[in-house]
Amino acid sequence: MNLLANIVIDHLGGSTAVAKMIEASKSTVHSWRKNGIPHSRMAHLRLAARAEGKPLPDDLNELRHASGNAAPQQAPSTGQSSDLSGAEQAA
Repeated sequence: MNLLANIVIDHLGGSTAVAKMIEASKSTVHSWRKNGIPHSRMAHLRLAARAEGKPLPDDLNELRHASGNAAPQQAPSTGQSSDLSGAEQAA
């Protein structure tokens, strides 16, 4: 499970809402809950979230703190907080 991806998806209304928002399949969005949101999708997700009136903060860790789930998580190796790919977080 990718904690930060789950928090982002939940912030935006859940897997079904995110899938509709970005015109992706529900299974694609649901897979992000386990594998992380690919960096290539985050820019699109940020634009769609802003258009829906649910903008994402530049530092996505702010969502984690706002949700009350402040468990430590390793920062992405790229140094970009918007990259939620599980592979890069584990690096």
